[in-house]
Amino acid sequence: MNSKNICLVTEEFRPSLKGGIATWSTELVNYLNKQNFEITVYLKKRGGINKSFNIKNLPYKIILINGRDWAYFKKWYVKRAIFGYLRKHKKPIIFSTNWELSQGIVCFKKYFKFSLITIMHGLEITRLGSKKYKNRIKSFNKTISLSDKVISVSNYTKDKAKSFLNNDKEIDVIPNFANMDSFYPIHSKNLRKNYNLKGSDIVILSLSRLTKRKGHFISIDAIKNLTKKYSNIKYLIAGTGDIAYEKKLKTYVKKHNLDSHIYFLGYVRESHKNEIYNLCDIYMMTSLPMDMYGSSEGFGITFLEANACGKPVIGTDVGGISDAIQNGYNGFLIKPNNLLELEKTIINIINNKKLYKSLTENSINHIKKNFDIKLVGKRYDMIINELYDSL
Repeated sequence: MNSKNICLVTEEFRPSLKGGIATWSTELVNYLNKQNFEITVYLKKRGGINKSFNIKNLPYKIILINGRDWAYFKKWYVKRAIFGYLRKHKKPIIFSTNWELSQGIVCFKKYFKFSLITIMHGLEITRLGSKKYKNRIKSFNKTISLSDKVISVSNYTKDKAKSFLNNDKEIDVIPNFANMDSFYPIHSKNLRKNYNLKGSDIVILSLSRLTKRKGHFISIDAIKNLTKKYSNIKYLIAGTGDIAYEKKLKTYVKKHNLDSHIYFLGYVRESHKNEIYNLCDIYMMTSLPMDMYGSSEGFGITFLEANACGKPVIGTDVGGISDAIQNGYNGFLIKPNNLLELEKTIINIINNKKLYKSLTENSINHIKKNFDIKLVGKRYDMIINELYDSL
């Protein structure tokens, strides 16, 4: 067992209905566990992980943090939990998945020897520019200045963070990652049959939390128009989220008689995700630009997962998505809210077999060379060792 103590503080973990941060947290911990670090995860109890999941079966310790009105009091709940951890563990390296959680940790800098790595994912940074959250900028600056290492998952989020900082704190960019042991091409003629799809169908997939900023309506409009040209086109919408938003999507699909072309898959378990990606020919997520509340796409882990399965991707050039998609190589970046460009891009991929083959091969290589957890994880190994030696 590695003598280094690693702690991860997060609000989301798998399995759960949460989004990319849950995936990031789980995959990083699983990677570090394989490096034989002594790992403890502090996790928000309410909604942070499925209640039915037995955390005692994991090879590392998960401690659930209780607390109501989490949005307002998370700093204090984390502070209480981490105090107990710091008393028992020598020179730990603590990962915090957002600066708001780090607020409850930096106060111990005067009393304990430890290093704090604050991760920036997206929304917790971009919303600082909104009317509701701008009063937190002062706390953000203080917390970031007291963090030993600050890491952003995208250049976009880094630039946004810099616009709110009044100091020259260095921010490293380490991208999100995909586990190529979990996401890979499946060559099976029976796979689509299991989901009542035909081999001749043109299948397009979106897998995400169902929220307004994911831009599903423009994707649905594109499919609606493309059914006139391709009677065998199918659009799979996977995921759950905002119940009211999901209801609007389903009502819209029904209104335009698209039930035979558009299917809602609901929540997809982790163990089934690889199959779902392999059902499709193209993966797309037409996210919207940042709104007045600061809601924006920090990166888009699902683009990486789809690419790892050999699927070309289509994404909008908003937020940090451009860090995941190299336009024309592993997929295409299009302007947001541009229905015509989206339709043309889909048609181009469908009709050009040579292009499709190239995109498929490039997609897998793109992940292997840039985003495989085994590759990205080594950068975290280096940071852990550097911080530990400096304590």
